Amino acid sequence: MSFDRPKEILKPVKRRIIFLSFALAILFELLPLPQEAQAWLPDFTGLLVLYWVINQPRRVGIGTSFSVGILADIASAGLFGQHALAYSVTSFLALLRQRQLVMFNLGQQALSVLGLMLINQFIMVVARMLTGSAFAGWSYFLPPLTGALLWPLITKLLLLPYRNMD
Repeated sequence: MSFDRPKEILKPVKRRIIFLSFALAILFELLPLPQEAQAWLPDFTGLLVLYWVINQPRRVGIGTSFSVGILADIASAGLFGQHALAYSVTSFLALLRQRQLVMFNLGQQALSVLGLMLINQFIMVVARMLTGSAFAGWSYFLPPLTGALLWPLITKLLLLPYRNMD
């Protein structure tokens, strides 16, 4: 797999594709999986929020990230607002460096996404601990690593419908 950034001109992204991707990510996270699998699976909704914020900042911003986070909070039946807060903060941080991130190759983007997803997890842990929950353990920070490893694949898959097939 090449880590080069695609150089071709892409078709415009349709809003329904963005919303469909968020719906599929939230539905995927609702799948009943074994506890061992959930320990290392990344936050696909968070990854998609970062993908769209980095690649479509005019269509997906902090408000969309907050709304998707509220939906993820409702779907996960966890602490209300933790996903919304975490997605909003990481989206803000991604938007601060969006022009730089989009110029990175996929390997450099994956490292940046790793940092952003670690911040995402840290915010959710702190939010839970502020409400009286115990520390989830260091294994709670494993999913951002798998998310960073999947970043090139996710990027390639989401670019497929927008390539000019001429």
